[in-house]
Amino acid sequence: MSLSPSLDSLCLRAQPLSEMAESRALVAVREALEASDARRTVWIALSGGLDSVMLARLAARAVKDCPRRLRLVHVHHGLQAANDDFEQLARRLASRLGLPISVRHLALAETALKSRGLEAAAREGRLAALSACLVAGDSLWLAQHQDDQAETLLLNALRGSGGRGLAAMPPERALAVGEASPGRDQSAHGRARLLRPLLGIPRHEILTLASQQGLQAGHDWCEDPSNVDQQFDRNYLRRSVVPLLQARWPQAVASLARSAQQLQEEQSLLDELAAELLAKIQVSGAKRLAQGHEQGQGQGQGLDQGLDQGRAHETQLSLAELAGLSESRQRLVLRHLCQSRGWPVPPRGRLMSLQQLIATPPDSVAEVHWANAEYTVSVRAWRGQLWWEVSDTVIEQGVRHRQGDTGYARSGRQPGETPSCEWDAEARKAWRALGRDEQHVAFTSRQPGDVLRVAGRGRRDIKRLLQEADIPPWQRDQLRVARMHDGTVAGLWHPSLGWWLLAALTQQ
Repeated sequence: MSLSPSLDSLCLRAQPLSEMAESRALVAVREALEASDARRTVWIALSGGLDSVMLARLAARAVKDCPRRLRLVHVHHGLQAANDDFEQLARRLASRLGLPISVRHLALAETALKSRGLEAAAREGRLAALSACLVAGDSLWLAQHQDDQAETLLLNALRGSGGRGLAAMPPERALAVGEASPGRDQSAHGRARLLRPLLGIPRHEILTLASQQGLQAGHDWCEDPSNVDQQFDRNYLRRSVVPLLQARWPQAVASLARSAQQLQEEQSLLDELAAELLAKIQVSGAKRLAQGHEQGQGQGQGLDQGLDQGRAHETQLSLAELAGLSESRQRLVLRHLCQSRGWPVPPRGRLMSLQQLIATPPDSVAEVHWANAEYTVSVRAWRGQLWWEVSDTVIEQGVRHRQGDTGYARSGRQPGETPSCEWDAEARKAWRALGRDEQHVAFTSRQPGDVLRVAGRGRRDIKRLLQEADIPPWQRDQLRVARMHDGTVAGLWHPSLGWWLLAALTQQ
């Protein structure tokens, strides 16, 4: 398909926006605009297909009654020759509507395509590109409609999804924007809103509205050639399965969408319950310190403050509190923790393994791992707690690896560079940031027999200090020692904890 110069003349034959008839779709879009923040930008994802073109036109009409700052954004996938035509149409439509447009070119990595599949990789890449345009408080509008909702419910049911999957697409949800660090709660970052104003509108009404506006396929919107390829699950459902359902049950699409809406309400209640349970079983930094003082394990003010600051973003759950829950509530909380943090949700088998960790003897260390294209999650049972640690997932030649188990993201590693070399360099940077003399100190791994002079306690074996400080066994090998030329240990540094115990050092 090629967009010829006749596009402009054909577009001119379309009805002016001011003559657009009142419709359920226009009402839905106007209500969404009224609910948006007038100080922020509403971004409309414009693929060039009928649905997104109509959403852009509806918004351009509604903004006359409800002034807002609108922008269009188009993602060029680079997967087929027709993508150039989509971009050309998007730019021309933006010019006709008098709206600014941003175009993002997507380059999907071969490894992502292999690991996630074409549909999933394109969907995730598209959302990432769209989100990159946003700042906190903005809104991103997508053009999914009622038929898309019904198809999503069916797809997720066929994949064996639970209640959240069967609830399909929410009409609105929060969207994290800006850089996110592995293992950190997404709520700590900027938030935008993702909305689907047409989710309650069946596609035949959108088609009817387009016809009333004098719009024509191939000229005013693009038909994606891949939409006829039934090797893709959604296309097969749309073209072969849903028509059969509608032949027997004419209200099939509306009924499926209504079921998804009811499941969303029920899932919201489950989320509230899960959040309440999680608050009870999560071990906060303050609670850890209080427990340490009650047990007589405080190692001095400097050590306690350093550990509290370093562990502010760790996630630990009480095994005793978890064990007091029913198995179904345990699964609910474990899933909710991952979903609320933006971590990969454990598959069913891994979830069952997590529940086995809850019964782990207190003196042993057991662990479970799983990953997606972004993050690897490691969960360990130790000293009465589940320790959750998240790291970047590195994909090399189609093989997934963990980039560290501590949630400490090590970026820019060169081929052949070992983790210890990188930690040494990071430790030196941290030492320099403290204003300490780095000419007479080396950074090495911990050696047997290393001791540290602790204020009020004298020379203490570092191994014992690590045990007293509850540094987990799997993190102790990453400890870096600031060693003076005479062999004296001047400080300890850990990739995820930073400098600690320095305030408790005596003068050398």
